[in-house]
Amino acid sequence: MARVKYLMLLPLTYNDQSRVPKAVLEEILERIYVFSGGYTIAGAARGAYRMKSGQKQVDHSLQVWIVIDEAEEPELKRLVAEFCKLLDQESIYLERTAGEVDFIPPDKHGGDNS
Repeated sequence: MARVKYLMLLPLTYNDQSRVPKAVLEEILERIYVFSGGYTIAGAARGAYRMKSGQKQVDHSLQVWIVIDEAEEPELKRLVAEFCKLLDQESIYLERTAGEVDFIPPDKHGGDNS
């Protein structure tokens, strides 16, 4: 089964610019971990988004990489929708990246890796 990578921008602030509590972020990351078996935080990001009202919203977010089996995409989207509601967002950015992901274990044949 193909394993695919998603990039999610996890907001660090609410729309009123107040900070999302650390405990809430940790809860979200734990739910991602339980669902996917792991995640990578690739750093912070700052970007702008046009709200439905037309208002410009500047967000500070964590870039979170998530790798799942391709068949789990609908469940991931449901999970992100729950985060969206929890954080009172109009939407959360979720991008499926190109390509497939492999996790390569150490060589068990005793080959020289130098």
